[in-house]
Amino acid sequence: MNILLWTLQILLALWNIIGGLYTFSNYDKIKSAFANNLPKAVWVTIAVLQVLFALGLIVPGAMRVLPHLTPIAAIYLAVNALLGCVLFAQYSGFPGLLWGVIPAILCAFVAYGRFVLMPL
Repeated sequence: MNILLWTLQILLALWNIIGGLYTFSNYDKIKSAFANNLPKAVWVTIAVLQVLFALGLIVPGAMRVLPHLTPIAAIYLAVNALLGCVLFAQYSGFPGLLWGVIPAILCAFVAYGRFVLMPL
């Protein structure tokens, strides 16, 4: 179970780091109907937090410093993905929702796994 959780943590961290960096650096390219509702500063803040919490999936457990932050980071990323899905669903169709729902479910599993099943 520990290997599965670490694998998911690494993959989810990569997923969120890439997504956060893309949002941070390409805001003007991804600007659309749903991106116009929030100011650019909010999108940049969300992107930076996404990268920081993605690092929080790996660094605390790997360094054995404050490992209880790992499930908190996973919860934040799950909520962030679900809120993104809600925002996306208001302006688009269903197919794009899977890009947020699946990582949210996996983040929730990592949080549950690190809180209950296999704490660090």
